[in-house]
This record gives sequence, C-alpha cells and structure tokens, in this order.
Amino acid sequence: MKAEEKVFENIEQMLRLSPVACELLQKAVIEGDKSLLDEISRIERDGDDLRRETARIIYKGAFLPYLRSNILRMVEDVDDILNTIDKAGKYYRKIHNLDFLRSSLEIARILELNILLCKVMSKNFIEFFRNLEKLKEAAIVVRMLEKEADTLKHSVLELVTGLKLDFWDGLFTFNFIESIEEISDVVEDTMDTLQVVVLSL
Repeated sequence: MKAEEKVFENIEQMLRLSPVACELLQKAVIEGDKSLLDEISRIERDGDDLRRETARIIYKGAFLPYLRSNILRMVEDVDDILNTIDKAGKYYRKIHNLDFLRSSLEIARILELNILLCKVMSKNFIEFFRNLEKLKEAAIVVRMLEKEADTLKHSVLELVTGLKLDFWDGLFTFNFIESIEEISDVVEDTMDTLQVVVLSL
C-alpha cells in the first residue's frame, strides 16, 4: 500500500469512530448511564493513535510538499471531532442533576444532529475524492445541520438559566451544552478543510 493510501485509510478509520462515539454519548444522556463515557474515552485514544501514525507517514514524505499542510490540518480536524465528543462526555460525567438533560427535546435533537453529521463525513469520505458534486451537496447538508444545532443551543441555554441548579451543576451543564454544539462546529471545519484538500489534489 502506498503511503498516501495509508493516510487516507487512517483518516477514514478516524472518521468512522466519530458516529460510534456520538451514539455512545447520546445513549449515555438518554439513559443516564455514565459508564458508557469510558468507551468514548477509549475511542478518543484510538483516534489519537491513528493521528500520530498518520502524521508520521506524512512527515516521512507522503504527498507533495505543498499538499502536506492541508492534509495534516485535516487529520487534526478529524481528531478534534473525537476530542470534542470526549470533552462533552467529561463535562457530562461531572453533572449530578441529569433530569433536564435527559428530558430536553433540544438536547436530544443536537445529539442526533451530531450523529448525522459524523455519518455524512464517515460514510462518504473516499467517495468525496471521486465525486466533487457529492462533496458540494454534503457541504451544504453539513452547514444546514450545523446551523440547526447552533439555533437549538441558544434555545436550550435560555431554558437552563431558569433551572434551579447549584453552581457546579449549572456550570457543567452549560459547558456540556456548549461542547455538544461545538461538535457540529468542528465537523463543519473538517468539511471545509476536506474541500480544500480535494480541490488541491
């Protein structure tokens, strides 16, 4: 296998981890089961291993020099998706009063949007390099879903201000909501970088 092929294979593997991690986070919130968060952290570590291996391959000479910076950026962006999912899990772990998060339709929808966004990226990654039109269509979908997640975040944060939570629960609930919306932001950033890479090849 060529070095370039191995790079793309690793990136695809990293992307395939992201919807799995999102689904675990969704299940943890719906069921109030914090034990699932350990698996999210394991997935994040697997992603780190793939990121380091991929960076080594690129530094050893994969791709022409003018392409390397954008491909490295894409690797970092994909890793950021996994890092952000894990960060959301860490905030969730610190919350004691889970009633609002488990019952909020807005939270449920943001978690669902994140799964959809990660699946758009992971299921079509290799195809995007062969079909520019499909990439353009996916980019539009990603932007629409990210915008919906952002709108929902603002709505749910308004609701949080009316809750009777102690200081720490209020802080960690706020940070959790910010971080689950941030997942959609990072996916959008990854899509932007992917478009640059595809057009550069």
